Amino acid sequence: MRNVLLILLLISLPGCQPGKESPARSTALREVKRMIDQDSFPAKYIIMYEEPSNDIGSIYMITPANSPLVEGSLERPEKVIKYKDRYICLMNPMESTDMPKEKLIEITDYPNDTTTGPVYDEIWYIGVSKNGKKHSLVSATYKSYLTYRYYSFPQLLEYTFEDYDSTHLPRFILASYSLVVDTSYVPKGTFINHIQRIDGEIYYSNVLDEYFKENKDSIRKDFFAVLNGKDTLKLNILDTITQHLYFESVNNVAFFRSLTKNPWDKLYDLFRDSTFYFCNEKGTYTRCSIPYSDFFGLFSIRVSIRDGSYIVDWLYRRGIKQSLKDLDGSYNEWDAN
Repeated sequence: MRNVLLILLLISLPGCQPGKESPARSTALREVKRMIDQDSFPAKYIIMYEEPSNDIGSIYMITPANSPLVEGSLERPEKVIKYKDRYICLMNPMESTDMPKEKLIEITDYPNDTTTGPVYDEIWYIGVSKNGKKHSLVSATYKSYLTYRYYSFPQLLEYTFEDYDSTHLPRFILASYSLVVDTSYVPKGTFINHIQRIDGEIYYSNVLDEYFKENKDSIRKDFFAVLNGKDTLKLNILDTITQHLYFESVNNVAFFRSLTKNPWDKLYDLFRDSTFYFCNEKGTYTRCSIPYSDFFGLFSIRVSIRDGSYIVDWLYRRGIKQSLKDLDGSYNEWDAN
């Protein structure tokens, strides 16, 4: 009897009810169902992919699809909800469990689905506050991989960044980055003694930003850097494409060698929390913090060669689910589970 009462108590506690969605996800689901009611999606499947989620809110990318799988990935939904004649496929890159293949087929019968449609070039984002009481919906036409990222929509910033919203935009956002190592690096090995530099992208919100008004022939005094106590990793800007600055860090051996304990976790935290823009105004530098997009969970390790670089390994954001870590495994192994 005591065990029965304990089970009943756990079920009655907020957040402990089996299958109960978070307030943010519940709001996003209601919005997706409303859009289905309005026939906004021509596709049979709707991928509802949770992008950044934190103590402020959550961002969901809504994509019409011809199957319940993420295009170009072996990722399965953690949950599928049938609503009318559509299937809403809930996905989360963080600590969640993908639905078994047999269960997914039982619900959708997607291997035998012959109702494939056109290629869909429209996506939606839903930003939701953590308590689910406020949300914003934006839509975009897919043009390039740089134009559809959530942080390019001012209406969504308040759901992931504490100090910014549509009227107070961050000047820069750290978009993504990868590690470049020497040719002696062994995959799955320790990268700290092989790392040469960090390559990445910084998004700028204003196409007319003053950063670009300086005479290109002069020596720019402003700079970007990642700080780690007395060590500074300067980021040199190489190019700009579609509101993204492409950078390459200097080869600062002291900076990288200081990452002795849990080097990847330490490096991730530094880029997330300690990336800055230093603006020179009349000989005095003012420091501006650059928020991190948290858009990607996978980070490539590349080997540098004379004509460029190629991927040899991957690193992962803390908490990312195992199925995403296993994407470099065999299709047959994935298909058997």
